[in-house]
Amino acid sequence: MITEKRKAVLLNSMRKLEAYRQIQNEMGRAVAAFNFRQADRLLDFFALNKEDVSLEYADEGVFRGPKAVRTIIREVVGEKPKPGEMLDMQLTTPIIEIADDLKTAKCVWWMPGAGAILQENKEPMAIWAWGELAVTFICEDEAWKIWKLHYFRYMKCDYKKGWVDDTSMINRLNTPLHPMSAATTYHNPYSPTGIRAGIPCPPKPYQTYTEADKNWELDENKNW
Repeated sequence: MITEKRKAVLLNSMRKLEAYRQIQNEMGRAVAAFNFRQADRLLDFFALNKEDVSLEYADEGVFRGPKAVRTIIREVVGEKPKPGEMLDMQLTTPIIEIADDLKTAKCVWWMPGAGAILQENKEPMAIWAWGELAVTFICEDEAWKIWKLHYFRYMKCDYKKGWVDDTSMINRLNTPLHPMSAATTYHNPYSPTGIRAGIPCPPKPYQTYTEADKNWELDENKNW
């Protein structure tokens, strides 16, 4: 005989599996919108009704609030595509933990990518663009939305030179922050003289999202 408690556990597990599927698909669609410069479609995946919605992009700073998120996405993604340019990011190695209360999810993906940067009077420059993505999703009206997104740039370099010889695009000294951003919380791209840390941290199972979970992707003590 299956007890009511056992039924509840099984039902919760089934709902988590469905949430996992939806989150994987939503994040995949969001990255596709990014790759094809579809800014408005990309914005549809964010919880823009939340005042604390946020996006942190490499060393560009943290963009908090709907207005700031809309601004940076339209600046980075919204320009009209130009012939010869390309940036194509992929999602791999998903680590997705849905809260037991089914209201939030903590997610990490690795993001290998490649691109082509236009150059004046030259052929486009082929580049590598690799990073990691930590995202907190929130479920509202049975729809999973991006609540907090943090892109960690690991390397961005000339394809021909490689990431050891070309660090010019990831270590930009004296570059001012965007006027709508707060200070970057973490930026540690590859360096021939540096050490790679285990960040973003892979999320662990959890019951519900609390204030203590803020910046969970940076908490090595809690998430490793």
